[in-house]
Order: sequence, then structure tokens, then C-alpha cells
Amino acid sequence: MTATRARGLRADPLLWACVVAALAAKVVLFARVADLPLRGDEVAYRDAGCALANLVRDLAGLRSPDGAELSTNVVGSGWFMPGMGLVLAPLYLVAPQADDTTARVFLGVVSSVVFVLAVTAVRRSLGRWFAIALCVFPALVPVWVLLSLTAYGDLLAGLVLVILLARLVDVLGAARDGDPPTVRDGLLLGFLGIAVVYLRSSAVLAVAGMAVTAVVVLMLSLRGRVERPVLPVVAAGSVFVGLLLPWSVSASAVLDARVITTTSVPTAMANTFGDRGEVCYGPCDPGSTVWFAPVRYAREVARATGEGEVDVLNEMSSHSRREVTPSSYARDVIDNIDRYRAVDGFGSLLKPPDEPHDRGFWQWVARDLSLRIFGPVSWLVLAALLVVSRRRYRDQVVAVLLKVGLLALLTQPFVHLAGSRYWTTAGALGGLAVVVLLRTAWHAVRRRPPDPGDEPSAFLTALQWLLSVATVSVAATVAVLAGSA
Repeated sequence: MTATRARGLRADPLLWACVVAALAAKVVLFARVADLPLRGDEVAYRDAGCALANLVRDLAGLRSPDGAELSTNVVGSGWFMPGMGLVLAPLYLVAPQADDTTARVFLGVVSSVVFVLAVTAVRRSLGRWFAIALCVFPALVPVWVLLSLTAYGDLLAGLVLVILLARLVDVLGAARDGDPPTVRDGLLLGFLGIAVVYLRSSAVLAVAGMAVTAVVVLMLSLRGRVERPVLPVVAAGSVFVGLLLPWSVSASAVLDARVITTTSVPTAMANTFGDRGEVCYGPCDPGSTVWFAPVRYAREVARATGEGEVDVLNEMSSHSRREVTPSSYARDVIDNIDRYRAVDGFGSLLKPPDEPHDRGFWQWVARDLSLRIFGPVSWLVLAALLVVSRRRYRDQVVAVLLKVGLLALLTQPFVHLAGSRYWTTAGALGGLAVVVLLRTAWHAVRRRPPDPGDEPSAFLTALQWLLSVATVSVAATVAVLAGSA
């Protein structure tokens, strides 16, 4: 970043007022979750963080690591990538007995730092209004603020994905000017990509989609000089795969099955589209949740038969879904999308332990106000997925990468039981997409010619049309199937 642009960042009072407002909202809303114990998936992330902190202590003390602890608390059933465990590990390394309130303070600081880094990257690469949009949506949505104080990795993954997008835009813009990416660019992009996946495994489709799109655009921008970007692309892929391997190999060894990211998809498919009364070849243990009961059953079957736990879960999932039809699948997808958009769901959970549901000012802030912001913005994001930017090359690059990333993230309701926190991964991209929509409309009205070197690309125009048509086609197909008998 040049000195001039750095000064531009510091001299933008409106932008930094928005940053301060977003951070202040976090300080205010912290009181709501300060005494809230870590629970659900958060407990697994805390246990993983403690285990990784103990691993560092053992290695520093030249002691043999506790393999049983790592297998149980880091790998577990293979459901969770260790990203949030790695985030929490420094806290438990310094303060092994840290309570849950301290953990939430630490998580709030981490999410604040990543948020500021994302705003800075967006301001530098995409411009002022994109950065301001990120500060408004999702950073001022109360439930997003509350989730930034939790151990769920969805929100951090979304912010790192924004940083990845900003860096890709820089690289592709420079390539258009004849300046190919360097190996250092590739190393950074690979690291950002694997960081997103470690924080939220389902974001792997977004990372892969954006990466493939960027490589294709890069090759076209360099007009056939394929030999020049090969090393940076190889470097990015090597970093991504190299940092994924330790997890993949360890999880595969512990679970005696091939694990690339996580093993939760079969159980998620069963609970989402199958007959829950048949997941365990009949009802599962009523004393546990729909997530853990199948795992316990699969472990017992695996222990008795010698078959792998993951293989048993796959068989159980197929059994529960044997009567799924295209119509029932489509109806479940629509129900999933409704749950995905119900951003107030976690707002009702993130409250002081003894406070009743649906009462009081803070509950209104966490639920009703969040919905009133999210609802209109979600329709604008949908419109942004359908418009086609045709005026400026750099705007086209931003639009294409945003659409690919958002559409990849929005595949989740098609394969996994949606929850009201999952939108936070796509939320940051959604705020940027609204600016793409407004800029596209503005340029269509003004019709000002692009600057020299920023002329639009016919390929990027066609790709946007393809993405828009695909979006409409999938939505129409799901609607027709859901309405059929």
C-alpha cells in the first residue's frame, strides 16, 4: 500500500466513525453475553483450544504429547475443523484456567482485530463505499455483533473470506495491467484460503469457486502467457494443501477413514432430508440430541462389527433417506432456506442465563431489530446476484467473485440443516454485494465511459449472465418440485 493510500485510510472520518460505531456496539452488547457459559459446539472448540495449548507446552518442555487428548478433543468425531481451537489456544496457553467470560472477551478482541483488517483491506482494494457497507452490514446487525463474541467460526470465516476477495481483486487488477502475481501473492492467497476452511469447513466451496474463477480470469488477463502465473498458482495450492494435510491425515488416522475436511455431512443429510425416526435403523437414543445420538450409535455398531465409524454413519444416512423424493427434497430445501434467514434464532439464545425469552429491550434488539435490518438487505443481496455489471473491468471482477462466493455459501441449505448463525459467513459478502448492486444501477444511469485500461471484459459479462441464469434456474426448479405432488 502506498503512502498516499495509507493516508487516505487515516483521513476518512466517515469510514472510521462507522468502524468505531461497530466496535462500540460490540462493547455495549457484551453485557448480554458476559455471563453466558460456552455451550454446544463452543464447548468442543474450547476443549480443542485447551488440547492444542497443552500440545505446545508438551513440545516446549520436550515431553511426549498426549495423543489421547488430541484424538478426543481435537479430532473427536471429525465434525469440526480445528480453526477455532487454534484461535483459542493462545488464551489457554497463557491462562490455562481462564473462565468463559475471559474467553468471550478474548474472542471479542480477536473478531474486532479481524474486522478492522477486513475493513482496511476492502477500503484499500475495493474503495470507500464498500468498506462503509461492511461496517453497516453485517457489523451493525445486533445478532452478528453477539455472535462475534462466541466461539463459532462462521463469522470469522466470512471476514477472512472478504480479505481473500480483496486480495484477489488486487491481483487480478494488476494482471490486467500486465503485472503478473508473485509467488508471495500465491503464498498469501493460499494461507487466506485455508484459514477460511479451518474456521468453517463448509466454506471450502466458496474458496474453491473463487480460486478457480480467479485462475481463469488471470490466464485470460495475461493473454496466454501461461508460464508466468504458474508458480504463484502452484504456491497458493501448495500452501492450502500443505496446511490442510496435518488435519486430514490426523483425522483419517483417528477415525480409520478418509477425512478431507469433516465427517458431519452424512448425519446432516440424514437429519435434514431423511426420516429421523430411522437414522439409527429406528429411533435413536431419546436422551441425546439428533446430532450426538447417531454418532454414539455408530460407535457401538463399529465396535461390535469392526467397521469404521464413518462408514457406519454413511450407511445410516443412506438408510434414513431411502424414501426421499425430488419433491420432498425440494420442500426440505425451502424449509432450510427459511431457517437460514431466521437470523433471530440465535438472538434468543445469546442472553444472560436466567433471563426469559422474548422479553425486555435487549431481547428486542437481539431479535426484532436484527430481523428488521436483515430482511430488506437480504432482498438487495438477491437482486445483486441477478444484475450484470458491464461498465468497468474492476467492477466486473468484484461482482463475479462476490457472486461465486455467495452462491457457493448458499448451497448449504441444499446439503445441511440450516441454522440461524450460518448466514454470518455470507453476511460480510452480502454487504459488499449491495454496493455492487447500487454501483451497477448508478453506472447504468450515468453511462460515463470507463477509464483507460478499465474497459469491461466480454468474458466477465458472459460469466455474470451465466451465474444469474443458473441462480434463477435452480430457484425455479426447486419451486416447481416443491409444488408438485
